Amino acid sequence: MKFYPVNINIENKKCVVVGGGKIAYDKIIGLLEAGAQVEVISPEICPQLEKISDKIKIVRENYSAEKISEGVILIAATNNSELNAQIAADGRAKHFLVNIVDDISSDFIVPSRIRRGDFLLAISTGGSSPAFSKFVRKMLECELDENFGAAVEIISKYRQEVIKKFPTHELRIQFWQEILTPEIWQIIKSGKLSTLEKKIKNALL
Repeated sequence: MKFYPVNINIENKKCVVVGGGKIAYDKIIGLLEAGAQVEVISPEICPQLEKISDKIKIVRENYSAEKISEGVILIAATNNSELNAQIAADGRAKHFLVNIVDDISSDFIVPSRIRRGDFLLAISTGGSSPAFSKFVRKMLECELDENFGAAVEIISKYRQEVIKKFPTHELRIQFWQEILTPEIWQIIKSGKLSTLEKKIKNALL
């Protein structure tokens, strides 16, 4: 199955997770990182969820369709495949985007990801092998450290200035291609971010 890669703005928007185990916890952490308002429906929750219970709304009851009324995303994360399928059907009827754990019939899948501030790298196999996606993420996490998030902050400071100076999209692409070279990659990795900023400033003179 081919999925269309897209980033969704869910900041301050309601997202519902049905299930209270470790898999649900992992999904919830990702939603919270994106600024979502998370509601969890489960009669029992794992210790990890108890620790963040002040950051989420917990409905400690068994699932029923009337418990989901509105929201953007619905994640079915129970250990019962039949129940997950019913949750998905109920969610689609109420216009949720639905994710079912370990099921590529989902409306979307959640990729492995590396987040460094505003820098976000998503890694996916289209649901074919989540284990391989996680493997690639682990291999890249050390390579793509916090310096890459800091680099995005520096670059974003000059984005509007670049737009003003270069009136066409093609000229702006050319500008950034001349800035963002393999040499700059090594400079970012080494943490010499002042060198990156200096190069941008000089190019804008």
